[in-house]
Amino acid sequence: MFLLLVISLVTINMRKTGNAIVDITLCDVNASELCVVTFGIDPMDNMVINFQLPDADYPLFYVKAANRGNVNTYPCEVITDEPTSVYCSGTRAPLGESIDMEVYTTDGDKLLARGKFLVSALMRVTPNPQVGTPTPTPGPTSIPPTPYPNP
Repeated sequence: MFLLLVISLVTINMRKTGNAIVDITLCDVNASELCVVTFGIDPMDNMVINFQLPDADYPLFYVKAANRGNVNTYPCEVITDEPTSVYCSGTRAPLGESIDMEVYTTDGDKLLARGKFLVSALMRVTPNPQVGTPTPTPGPTSIPPTPYPNP
């Protein structure tokens, strides 16, 4: 009974002080925590990770991503016109491989969240100077087939 009470008090205290480490997931329509919207690549072949924040007051952060025994740091920027959207860029991870991500506050290096993701697709993004964020690059346009001549 005593152990259960101690565990409950510690859990409640962690929630009040914000010490709980959140699991990062891919975003869905019901996302209420930090989540990943997309993985992409920029014109310099860096990987871009786009996050959705739970609210505009979320602390500034950076990402450490591990793959093949290497840990890379991804600095992050808040999107000016969309304060609940952040993108981080750094070393590109190979397609078809997993990365272990950890999110740390820029003020104090406090671990906020972690998650593991399979990099199965990378969307090509280009900087948009009007909002200071990467935007999807349109793919090749489809050309209608040339009809065969009918004799």
